This record gives sequence, structure tokens and C-alpha cells, in this order.
Amino acid sequence: VTDLSRLLLFKALSGEPIDRTKVAKEAWGERAANCKGVTNAALDKSVERMRNVLGVDVKRVPEDQVKNFPNKFKERMYIVNTIKDDESGSHSKALHSVHLDSAIEKGLLMLILAFIYCKGEVQDHIRWISAGDLYRLLHSVDENIPAEPTILKNKRDSIGDLASPSASKKFHGGVGLTPDVDMLVEKFVHMDYILKKKADKTNTGTNSTDEGAFLYAMGPRTLLEIGRKQIIYFCAEILDEQPDPTMLQELEDEGAEDHRREQ
Repeated sequence: VTDLSRLLLFKALSGEPIDRTKVAKEAWGERAANCKGVTNAALDKSVERMRNVLGVDVKRVPEDQVKNFPNKFKERMYIVNTIKDDESGSHSKALHSVHLDSAIEKGLLMLILAFIYCKGEVQDHIRWISAGDLYRLLHSVDENIPAEPTILKNKRDSIGDLASPSASKKFHGGVGLTPDVDMLVEKFVHMDYILKKKADKTNTGTNSTDEGAFLYAMGPRTLLEIGRKQIIYFCAEILDEQPDPTMLQELEDEGAEDHRREQ
């Protein structure tokens, strides 16, 4: 239990998702093969310890929200703050506004999610936006953000290159208060805030996307920690408008429909 708790704490600090099917092996190594019968009980005890000592919880995304995602996300767990936030995310703003870097990072994430939700096109019940369209929209907000992603301009560079310690020297980097968007987008993907996939013959029609380019969508962590309602309120706040009642009603209708299916 102590080893599992230590691993969960490490992942909480680093923001890494937890794979329920792999967490025992990560914590116990070769010993995990001899502990299969107690893995779930030990994990439950570790989660209880995190909740009681640190005031955080370890949760899975509700099945009705993750049903359209790839199967690997159905076993993912995330460490979340147990304090309930309001529609506009006041508590989250208070937490992230303490440090400038954190506030900028959170602001960029919310802006990306807003563009995905408002400008994305639906495929298989998920809204996707092309990398080209996303960067053009971000560039329209801040001209220091490149109008196209570095990964498209440097086709030989892999995602591993973007995540490497030397990436900040290899790519354009941030300018002033503008962060390195390429690096942060990959970070959001790694943390499951954003989904990423390559366009193929079945989805190249999305926003006139070329085959082989990348598409982005809201990830399971976003649905669990932030939610679409908070994104709607965020859009309204930056536009200095009231939340769109049509979008809010759409969310209520979807929730009611899911409830009927469960009965």
C-alpha cells in the first residue's frame, strides 16, 4: 500500500494519468506477478489514504462520457481536487493564479478547449479540430503564437523530440508572456486533457484537413476535471457575454438522454 500510495503521489505531482491495469507493476516491479489477488484492494486502500491525508481523490471518467474514446482510456484514472467548483471555475482560477506560469498554462488550455468545442466538427460523437485550424485561431488571439504547428513544419521531428529536454532550444520557444505552444500542446496530450490522432481517408474532410495532419479533441481528463459547461462559461467570460443558452440546453438534453439509456 505504501508503494502504491507513493506512486499515486508522484503521479499527482507530475500530472500523469494512472493506468489501472499497469499501476501495480509500476509500483511493485517484478513482485506484481505474485500480488494479482490483492491489487484492487491495495489500490482502494491507497486511494482512501490519498483522500484522507491529502484531500484529493482518484477517479475514473464516468462510463457514459468515455464510451466514445479508444479503449485504453477506459482504464485511466486521474487525481482530482475534491472541492466542488462553480460553473465559471472560480476555485480553479484561484489555484492557478498563484504562479504566473501556471496561470498562463491553464489559460492556454482553456482557450484550446474553447476552440475545439466551438470550432471543431463532430466525428463519431467527438468534436475534432485540425492542427492547422487550431493554430490559426490561436495566432489570431496572440500573434506571437505561430500560425502553424512546428511539428508540421519539421516533418522529421518526432513527438519524442518535442518532449525532450533540448526541445526548447530546437523549436521556436515562447516570446515574452507567450508560452511555447508546441511543447504545451504535447504536454496536454500526454496528460489526457486533449486527444490527438492523425487524419486519414475517413476524416480528411474535417475542416479541410490534409491526410497525415493531426486532429485534436477534448480528452477524458478535461471531461472529468473541467467539463463542457465550464468551457461554455469561459467562452462567455472572455467575450463579455452571457453563456449561450442553446449550448447549455444541449448539455442538459444530452444528460437527460444518457439518463434514459441507463434506465
